[in-house]
Amino acid sequence: MRGIDSLKLMFVSIGGRRLPELRNAHETEKLGPYLRDVWSRRSYIKNVATNELRSRQANTVLGSLWHLLNPALTIGVYYIVFGLILKSDRGVENFLLFLTIGLFVFQLGQKCTIDGARSVVTNKGLIKSVQFPRVILPFTSTFTEVLAAIPTFAVAYIVALASGVGPTWRWLMLPPLLALMTVFNAGTAMIAARLTTHFADTTQILPFMFRLLLYLSGVIFSVDAYVDSNAALNTLFTLNPYYCFISLARWSIMAGNLQTDLLLSAVVMSIVTFAAGFAWFRSAEEIYARD
Repeated sequence: MRGIDSLKLMFVSIGGRRLPELRNAHETEKLGPYLRDVWSRRSYIKNVATNELRSRQANTVLGSLWHLLNPALTIGVYYIVFGLILKSDRGVENFLLFLTIGLFVFQLGQKCTIDGARSVVTNKGLIKSVQFPRVILPFTSTFTEVLAAIPTFAVAYIVALASGVGPTWRWLMLPPLLALMTVFNAGTAMIAARLTTHFADTTQILPFMFRLLLYLSGVIFSVDAYVDSNAALNTLFTLNPYYCFISLARWSIMAGNLQTDLLLSAVVMSIVTFAAGFAWFRSAEEIYARD
């Protein structure tokens, strides 16, 4: 036996009592205590996320107003390029709202994953000095982006009203859909966080991957106009979680029929991605404090 590892097998008796086994400070807890530890620190996740949002616009003249201006200006630029110049609407009614929903949903997933990828490597000092469930880091980055997206989807509702789309009961379904997407995003954040600890270039590759996904998820064009009745392509899009979430969000705010296959796909992929991401991230918990 060597060093710290030998201490794990040693017990010390003082006054006839047996002291608990010594444990490596960076050793992963069993699942039950681990989950309880994560839950007990939920206020930390909330406080860090809200403080991060305040600091983002603290030094700007317009301050928190940028949380509304940023999505509004972004959608304006995309609409000019893809709607007016390139005319990629292909017969889509209310292309401005169509584009707004697709872009905002996609960007939420993109930001959660990319920020999650940096969550561990940018907090090495904290990891080395404090014992806590490391999964809190990608959880916090995901929650931060979800909070930041609230004004974004408020803009989507404003665009809907301005373009003549009145509120219906389906509007109430958007928050549950985004909650489901948050589960998926937390899973991708955990996967990306661990990948970055092994391959530092992950944070450089992810933006290019999402740039490709932008064109493969029906963000700026109607998939139906291109895919038509091709069963194989329809299946591929159904297996694309971003396309599923975008389509469901469009159903919620705009008109159309609920595609149950997309809903089922989104639910299954969210559960599987979160479970797989959590298990894979947690299995490497002990190595995150290493250089």
